[in-house]
Amino acid sequence: MTIRDLRDKYLKPLTKLYDKQEACSLILRVITHYSHLTLTQIYAYPETKLEARLAIEITKALDEICTKRPLQYVLGQADFFGRRFFVNSDVLIPRPETEELVWVAMNDSKGKSLDILDIGTGSGCIAVSLACELPQAEVFAIDISEPALNTAARNAERSDTIVHFAKHDILSDTELPFGRKFDIFVSNPPYVRISEQKLMHDNVLRYEPHIALFVSDESPLIFYEACIRLAFRYLKPKGTIYAEINEELGEATRLLFTNAGFDAEIIKDISNKDRIIVARS
Repeated sequence: MTIRDLRDKYLKPLTKLYDKQEACSLILRVITHYSHLTLTQIYAYPETKLEARLAIEITKALDEICTKRPLQYVLGQADFFGRRFFVNSDVLIPRPETEELVWVAMNDSKGKSLDILDIGTGSGCIAVSLACELPQAEVFAIDISEPALNTAARNAERSDTIVHFAKHDILSDTELPFGRKFDIFVSNPPYVRISEQKLMHDNVLRYEPHIALFVSDESPLIFYEACIRLAFRYLKPKGTIYAEINEELGEATRLLFTNAGFDAEIIKDISNKDRIIVARS
């Protein structure tokens, strides 16, 4: 089977799911990932014949993508903040909006010796990125999911950095496991309301962990309320909370923090949507 054969075989079924440009991009990314050929080589030599084993691997991956399985899960990796992270169905795929969260927290913290807690770490992309970018900081991370914590630990090892991980449910556990207070809380908690599922892509709903995405319409700010309760006990004086938020609930989230005594502001993302809350004690 040649590169051209693969492209011709999968372009039509994928263009039923994606526009032609994205379909072509998905095919090329899979081929480059498994073959280690460059895009230049692929374009210059489309008649290159692939080894049988390699063709089988690529075919299997493209078959999965034809079921709308996200490319990152198929390849087992995603890029975030200039690094490559292991991802699987136990963790959310890191998104550009969360890179903006890391950027805001990092810029406020450069050159400082800080204790940072990542709440709901998932893949560990936030905690690992901050540990890499802020070598003077000590970074801790919690999550309710043991499989997610295992993935996060792999990502810390892959990035050759130290993050202290622990299993913790902030909705029910009142005692943090680390025996210290923190200068910073950072979090990308579940914040999508159940009623908003209809606005989401099918590949997200079918494959990404709902526990990391959704909250009830009756209590959409439940995780921010839990962060505030933790902050009263474990955030140092003049500490800061950085959290990603639902774009439709920006003002409600800000009021939640201000009513709890924080000086809170909303930062918009690159699409001009309410995306980050910064709350200072």
